[in-house]
Amino acid sequence: MDLREQNEYDWPPRPHVFPELMTPVEAAMFLRLDQTGHTPKSARRTLNYWRDRGELCATKYARRVWYLKSELEAFLSVKTENI
Repeated sequence: MDLREQNEYDWPPRPHVFPELMTPVEAAMFLRLDQTGHTPKSARRTLNYWRDRGELCATKYARRVWYLKSELEAFLSVKTENI
């Protein structure tokens, strides 16, 4: 099923292995936003917020926004508290 055809409140199945270049929905699942009460639509807004603040880097290619796995890992590293 094409992600554009999916209900904005339903998450697609979680990938077993995340690709190196992710869609916003895949990136949100990589960051586990799907497990924090977000919908795919609200998760994309959250990703956009972090991008607009310069906290998360993304790339535009073929008129779409993509996230590199290495950028998401760097973002998590910065956000992770030392406990």
